[in-house]
Amino acid sequence: MAAWLSEGWIADTLELGAVMPYQAGVSATLQYFLTDTHGTEYAYYWTIRDGQLAAAGLGEHGAPDVELSVALDDARSMQTGLTDATSAFMEGKLRVDGDLDLLMTLLPITGSKEYQELERELARRTDFDRLGS
Repeated sequence: MAAWLSEGWIADTLELGAVMPYQAGVSATLQYFLTDTHGTEYAYYWTIRDGQLAAAGLGEHGAPDVELSVALDDARSMQTGLTDATSAFMEGKLRVDGDLDLLMTLLPITGSKEYQELERELARRTDFDRLGS
């Protein structure tokens, strides 16, 4: 079981993301910033190309289209399926900077059966009590 926000977690994300359905033109790079209660920041990114996860990595991407910032505990709640990302956004827990319209084009992906299965399987493979390495 991979530690959350580790290279193993990224590898699992890429493996599972490879089966997402093709959707022409639905592409973006999303940069995530997670901050714990001590102010430590964790960063990772996903690049979606034509609806499929094309790349992912720890750290900062050089040119993201959208940046999403959230407290680590809220991110954990979203990753485990306890909190919906849209609800977190509406409640002010998830901050979005960048091209919000582009982010909205990704909603059909996150609402798809395939994406929901990816999230469940990724959560099953992840130890959310361990971070990194």
